[in-house]
Amino acid sequence: MKGTILIVDRDLADGGYLRECLEKEGHRVTALSNGAGLADFLSEGQPAVFILDIDTPGVRERYLLHQIRKNGSSRVLLVVSQRGDPFLKEAIDLGVYGFIYKPFNLKEVCTLVHHLTC
Repeated sequence: MKGTILIVDRDLADGGYLRECLEKEGHRVTALSNGAGLADFLSEGQPAVFILDIDTPGVRERYLLHQIRKNGSSRVLLVVSQRGDPFLKEAIDLGVYGFIYKPFNLKEVCTLVHHLTC
């Protein structure tokens, strides 16, 4: 098993395809449709990589990024639909590793995650 990945994405289609790609690469993947269940998930253990869609309810909150950062050394990737969003600078200041801009290439995202978990 290469690593544990958590995807939080309200669009189940994107989350499903991404999940399938990562599982084929040997990762254990959990997907949530909103940020509400994330606190419970964090109490169970820290995944290697978080992939969070900022348009998903409950994700665009400073508190969430603080909790992830406080709980360990996971890498956080934010899926964003538009450049220039003021939240992106704040996210960098809160320790986000990088951004995945929509529409994204699944193979490129899977390759990025592979490099973050090796």
